Amino acid sequence: MRTFMLPILLIVSLRGFAQRGDTSPRMQPISLTGNQASAKDNAGKPLKSYVWEKFPDHYHILAFNYGSIFPVSPGQATQAYINYTSVAVGTGVQQSEVFKGTAKNGFANRMWSMGADYESIWNEKNDIVLGIGGFKNVGGDGGFYFHGGYRYVLNLGSVSLKPGLDYYALRGSNHIGDIDNKQRDLYFDGFYSEAQFIVSHTNTYTDDEGNTYDETTYSTYNTDRVEVKYRRRAKALQPLLEASGHWRRLSVSAELGYMIQIQQKSTLTFDQIDDYFRERNEVGTMTMRKNGVLTGPRFSIMIGLIL
Repeated sequence: MRTFMLPILLIVSLRGFAQRGDTSPRMQPISLTGNQASAKDNAGKPLKSYVWEKFPDHYHILAFNYGSIFPVSPGQATQAYINYTSVAVGTGVQQSEVFKGTAKNGFANRMWSMGADYESIWNEKNDIVLGIGGFKNVGGDGGFYFHGGYRYVLNLGSVSLKPGLDYYALRGSNHIGDIDNKQRDLYFDGFYSEAQFIVSHTNTYTDDEGNTYDETTYSTYNTDRVEVKYRRRAKALQPLLEASGHWRRLSVSAELGYMIQIQQKSTLTFDQIDDYFRERNEVGTMTMRKNGVLTGPRFSIMIGLIL
């Protein structure tokens, strides 16, 4: 009997000790329901750039752009050989001469460009870009460009990816040389450059009764030289991918694209120049064959301010 009661008393004693003296911390049950619901809510919400918290409808960016173009097939330096006849003023003495000029304006392996871009972003998905700037070829060709395009915005939180397409119009020129035109008339390739040229200037005036009228004046200048320039006009399309990030009102972007030339027109231009008064008059232009292409990869970076 005693032997049978001993285990029972021992079990009762242990239960009492556990109820009175167990001060050790107990494991609390953990509910996963709240965390799972929170994760589900976050997963259901689209990722947004925090810019849209301050500009829910639309915002604009004014940015500085610096880039480089790497043409796959650079052009050649332009060379001009022009046979012309000069007639001295007063004596009428004629002389046959040859103009030789070379411009190092072939498209080299790299062209750099810089300018200003204006971006307008609305509905969080659409981005219209307009820009203007200048470009310079390592070989010497330089000028200005205009571009406009569209990007579709993919928001990934603090970073946005923008696939898009740009249209570029470039106008470049390079000085080839000069033909002496002092006190003599020149005849070359169907063009005629006299020892003097006339430039007209039109001014608009308003009288006491509020009526406006135009007045045109004509001024005569001495031709010191005929300036020979090579000009290149090109149009191109550029598929691209832009990565953009924002910090406060600062916007930083990197752009990688591939420029595809769709049109080019190359000409030689002849301008009469008066060096003293810095006046000029175009004598004419001569069409040349296409020289090189702008097709090739392009990389640029933009640093801008959110407006």
